[in-house]
Amino acid sequence: MAPTTDCAAAFSAALLELARTDERICIVNNDSAETHSALGFQAELPDRFVDVGIAEQNLVGVSIGLANAGLRPFVYSASCFLTARALEQIKNAAYTNANVVFCGFVSGLAYGALGGTHHAVEDLAWMRSIPRMTVLAPATPQDTVAALREAMTQDGPVYIRIVSKLDTPELFPADHTFAYGGSELLREGEDVTLVGTGLLTTRLVEAAELLAADGIRAGVLHLGSVQPIDAEAIGRAARHSGRLVVAEDHVLNGGLGGAVAETVVRTHPVPVLQLGVPNEYAPIGPAEFLYEHFGLTASGVAKRVAQWLA
Repeated sequence: MAPTTDCAAAFSAALLELARTDERICIVNNDSAETHSALGFQAELPDRFVDVGIAEQNLVGVSIGLANAGLRPFVYSASCFLTARALEQIKNAAYTNANVVFCGFVSGLAYGALGGTHHAVEDLAWMRSIPRMTVLAPATPQDTVAALREAMTQDGPVYIRIVSKLDTPELFPADHTFAYGGSELLREGEDVTLVGTGLLTTRLVEAAELLAADGIRAGVLHLGSVQPIDAEAIGRAARHSGRLVVAEDHVLNGGLGGAVAETVVRTHPVPVLQLGVPNEYAPIGPAEFLYEHFGLTASGVAKRVAQWLA
């Protein structure tokens, strides 16, 4: 795989580049500019950088007002605080179909040792349940930048779940594009299809390589768009391989696994193995320890898939 880079840094750099020519773009922040790689934007375009402090409900309310005034606000916050503390206000943004991009950084278990209060492992379930809300979970820096560019061409509220604090191998070329409701088949496989989103997609590519060494032909389907979801691609994968494995750094209830299972039931019912965080709070420890603890590493996924197929 290509050298690893940071998705959050790539996202913020691309947003600043767009903002230089689009005066509508602004950032609404909750005292986290350094954490989310926004210091460059703040220094260069201070008049379009609004910091409301640690007040996530106000953060969203201000962004709705700015959108109603014709601006394109990007709401910068950690996923755990943005989606949990301000869910009612986010629902109101969708109710009014406001042009707000909610940028959820440090997603999944990336906050590691800060514990369950800081882990964002319920956000996909919450956000995809809201009408009119588009939910994206890009996998790599190029994928994240492409998701940003796609969001700028669309109207309505968007939640982008951004991988940060964890370096990510690049899977896509510089001219990569992203589409609402689209997907990427990264690998063909006849025995099983591994389905992922966000950080787990890159790990599924590695897991497929490990499985191939054991004679198991695993395909890999990346669903960077969780809502809307690519029902046709899921149906094709189900028909082609007959079994799906969904892996995500999210609780097993209501996330990508739930979305895929709902789609499979309506299209082509097949067995679906869900890998993720059980309905329990994670222990305290560094992020990579937690991913190993829950089997969400390439080797952990490969082991679970091989056991399931056996």
